[in-house]
Amino acid sequence: MWGRFESLAEPDFHLLNPLAGQWAADILSTRIASLDIRIEIKNKDNVFVQLVCSIQYRVVKENADNAFYEQQNPNEQIQAYVFDVVRALVPRMTLDELFEQKGEVANEDI
Repeated sequence: MWGRFESLAEPDFHLLNPLAGQWAADILSTRIASLDIRIEIKNKDNVFVQLVCSIQYRVVKENADNAFYEQQNPNEQIQAYVFDVVRALVPRMTLDELFEQKGEVANEDI
């Protein structure tokens, strides 16, 4: 009430009483979203490689209040994490190693 997170409304018809301090602050989708990130980085062979990373993410319903109030721009946050992981991993690989181990690069924890 009055700006505090109370609940996540499931898809249905809902009535809000603005006189009692109830209103919908915004809509937060819990669907899976996709973010394509293009990175150009130099590898161990001194060759510039252009990578396209496709990230799929979604808001976990149990953490919806954190996702709404704590993350101002989640796409930029995800992009920064991906850049950090790629910058730490790719410069240590040759072009052949990068091509052979692209599955390992894709599964690297962020």
